Amino acid sequence: MDSNFTFNSFSIVIPIYNEEEILKESLNNVISMCQRTNIDFEIILSENGSTDNTKNISFEIAKSSNNIKLIENDTPNYGEALKRGFLACTNEIIISFDIDYYSEKFLLECLSLENEFSGIIASKRMSKSEDSRRLIRKIATGFFVAILKILFGTNLSDTHGMKGIKKESVERYIQEVISTQDLFDTELLIRIEKSGQKFKEVPAKINEIRPSVSLIYKRIPRTIKSLLKLRFVLYRESLNTKNL
Repeated sequence: MDSNFTFNSFSIVIPIYNEEEILKESLNNVISMCQRTNIDFEIILSENGSTDNTKNISFEIAKSSNNIKLIENDTPNYGEALKRGFLACTNEIIISFDIDYYSEKFLLECLSLENEFSGIIASKRMSKSEDSRRLIRKIATGFFVAILKILFGTNLSDTHGMKGIKKESVERYIQEVISTQDLFDTELLIRIEKSGQKFKEVPAKINEIRPSVSLIYKRIPRTIKSLLKLRFVLYRESLNTKNL
């Protein structure tokens, strides 16, 4: 193991949905960067109800490598696919990549995470970040983070995108998470943060290799509704805790 690494092993979770055009090339890139660490790793492909040839391609790739596991989900649901992937991980730190958004630099930062932190987040909101997304998506991210701070008092500047979380923290809180779709990872981070654990944030560099597969005008009302539901659930939980 590299003397600068904190962990002896890592897991990468990648939800995939209708990715047949970029799956092989992107996955080969991720595998190569994992191999260069010279430590144990696994890649969990969480297939998310694709309607193209993604499932067949994933099956063939997983069959050819002991480091790759395939999970199949029948219904498209990004958060549920991510959750199932997290639950399937066996190594010390769990890293979340998208098939069109990954970084060797961030992988190395995850593996070198200081012991005082429970996880690390690539934040698009930091001053040194490089965000090449369309303006409307940048505005939506800012709006989303503002709502998070109002409703939950979080100190996090971003909750979507690449992240790494210690497996012990994931195992402790993942079964409490009620959110799927767009908010699974957001809720998981908030629950861990509210327990008193700390996250490290580093600048993100985003160069999208294809347009977003989700329509932002559909995500916004769905996300707001889910955030309000989560705020109510956490409030109820806090009342139950006080009554114990």
